[in-house]
Amino acid sequence: MAARDHWSRREFLRVSAMAGGGLLAACSFQQDSDPLAGGAGPEPEVPPPGPGDSWQANAFVRIAPDNRITILVGSAEIGQGTSTAVPMMLAEELDADWSLVGWEQSPTARDYANPKTFSQLTAGSATIVGLYRPQRRAGAAIRAMLVRAAAKRWGVSEDSLRTEASRVIDDAGGRSASYGELASEAAQQRAPTNPTLKNPADFRIIGQAKRRLDGADKAKGATVFGSDFHIPGMLTALIARPPAPIGRLGSGADTPERWNHEAALAVPGVEAVLAVDAGVVVVAQDFWAAKQGRDRLDVQWKRSSKPHIGSGEQRQRYTAKLDSPGLVLQRKGRGAQGLRGSGVISADYHFPYLAHAPMEPLNVVIDHAPGRCEIWTGTQWPDGDRGVAARVLGMQTSQVKFHTLPSGGSFGRRACSAHDFVDEAAQVAKVLQKPVKVLWTREDDIRGGYYRPSASCRLSAELDTQGLPASLSARLVTQSLVGNIGLDELATLGGAESNSAQGLTDLPYAIPNLLVDAHNSYDPVPVLWMRSVSAGFNVHARECFIDELAQAAGQDPLQYRRRLLQAQPRLLAVLDAAASAAGWGAPPAGHHQGIAVFSAYGSHIAQVVEASVDETSGLKLHRVVSAVDCGTAINPDLLIAQIESAVVFSLSSAMFGEITLEDGVPQQSNFQDYPMLRMYQTPRIDTVLVNSGGEPGGVGELGVPAVSAALANAIFAASGQRIRELPLRKHVRIE
Repeated sequence: MAARDHWSRREFLRVSAMAGGGLLAACSFQQDSDPLAGGAGPEPEVPPPGPGDSWQANAFVRIAPDNRITILVGSAEIGQGTSTAVPMMLAEELDADWSLVGWEQSPTARDYANPKTFSQLTAGSATIVGLYRPQRRAGAAIRAMLVRAAAKRWGVSEDSLRTEASRVIDDAGGRSASYGELASEAAQQRAPTNPTLKNPADFRIIGQAKRRLDGADKAKGATVFGSDFHIPGMLTALIARPPAPIGRLGSGADTPERWNHEAALAVPGVEAVLAVDAGVVVVAQDFWAAKQGRDRLDVQWKRSSKPHIGSGEQRQRYTAKLDSPGLVLQRKGRGAQGLRGSGVISADYHFPYLAHAPMEPLNVVIDHAPGRCEIWTGTQWPDGDRGVAARVLGMQTSQVKFHTLPSGGSFGRRACSAHDFVDEAAQVAKVLQKPVKVLWTREDDIRGGYYRPSASCRLSAELDTQGLPASLSARLVTQSLVGNIGLDELATLGGAESNSAQGLTDLPYAIPNLLVDAHNSYDPVPVLWMRSVSAGFNVHARECFIDELAQAAGQDPLQYRRRLLQAQPRLLAVLDAAASAAGWGAPPAGHHQGIAVFSAYGSHIAQVVEASVDETSGLKLHRVVSAVDCGTAINPDLLIAQIESAVVFSLSSAMFGEITLEDGVPQQSNFQDYPMLRMYQTPRIDTVLVNSGGEPGGVGELGVPAVSAALANAIFAASGQRIRELPLRKHVRIE
């Protein structure tokens, strides 16, 4: 044991004995406000707050007499392995026997907020970053209390004892006791104020490819997702939504003028037809009856007074905006004042709307009656969702019991700032007053949900005498991700919001003069962050443009980046690692390579794509190599799975993803016209970990932005064709 880490003045550990023996511990902290709790009323799960403070906690641990350890996880499990990585951090400092560690999804309560976000929101790669220190401190403190209990029992010095595999060991006395045996006595000890953390060199759990705690249940089909969840007496509801997803949730959407109640009610099993802000609801005894009833509604929609845009018209408008200055987001050196004339290299990039399209569409089970409400759903934002449900139902937040279920994917869709799917379910339950599951079909999700915004980006540069960029300008046109109000250049309180420019304002390359400006365009289409947020399009444009500059300078794309990244040692290291693992510059005959880099969330990645393009423009993917530095990798196997999933996700979007609008109506509806990468199209994927140590960074979104650019660069290397518009299937034939 080496490094000493102090609890902050607003952090502490609460410990009590469990009924029937054992120990229950909560690593807690305080904050001045609770902006995301929503609703009103006290939280029954925690002590009442003091003046100006509300109690928070980030780790509950139960040690049972049989030596089993259960760690409650407040972050959502959406496939990324939170249910394993979070317990690993605490179990490491606790010196737990990993074979006896389990997990449970926590209740929705302020006790379980992430101290980085003061919320249970699982987004922005914040889970590991926010919980790394608090979870370890909690484990170290509980371990110290167990040692103290053993020392008191045996009448020996604490310093003479050690811990291993959930036991306190007295080598001199030739005895040991399990944590379960000591738990009740440990619960009577005072929690240390300065728990000593391990030297990372002594880690036995962190850094190991430990089995997933949720893996067995998922493998045998025992995990209950929202689509599977059922309660007695539950009805099923489907909502007929307006064809153009404009101004949803009662904010000026197309509203139904009339619909055929009688035809829907004539379907056996249909029990009710009602209206909510999102549309017309058919309530039935099962899904099929609800679907048949909805199909027979024949809803006649009023046309919204808002303009119904088409993708072609929007593209023309965005392109025109690229010709005029936007709101300056970043200026470095002399900006881009010299970017004019024949020596300027310039390229425009265009990106369509994208749907999140998780494998499991949205669903909410809600049981509401006067004075009470219970909700079950897969979500990334349970405390925000609960607050919205409470407001819709006119209840105290404490009256709403909210259960977070595992999600079959999300990619940001279940972290909607409008909390739309829970809002509308609460509206249905308020009228119905019966248990009901509100389901979205795949078509509902793709045609009536929220999209990653479309965008256009113009990059321009001048090269110096060595061929390196002396000045660079980046101009972006897109919708705001945090506000969509009808003021073209003032879409948010700050005039522009930094999320839209992610990947441009945090440029890693050493370019002395830089100007980034943006137009936050108002378009009547609901938009939302998607996995990797705006870096998904900005980094694609940036990394393709860096390749264009390398070509103009007559330099190798790898070496060109190396020259520009000398001040970024970690990013340079992953660049070199990816190039080495991919055999950069010497691919198999007929294969060609592209490369790109990305840094965010405290982590760094470089990716190489190997592809071929035949004489008929047929594209075939052969290999993707990623090199990743996220500081300390909590579980390397989970990290690699995250990167591999991000590669498939990104390639699917780049090759196929596109939501097109005609008169405001989305033209795609399901996987037949919004396809995913198929198994036979998926290349070999290799991942190299570069362990720089230190605090861990996030990886959930890291693998998305650069790989699509590396693919576009590989296509150029293979065919000489610069593709500046996605999806790629518009330009090449996907084998």
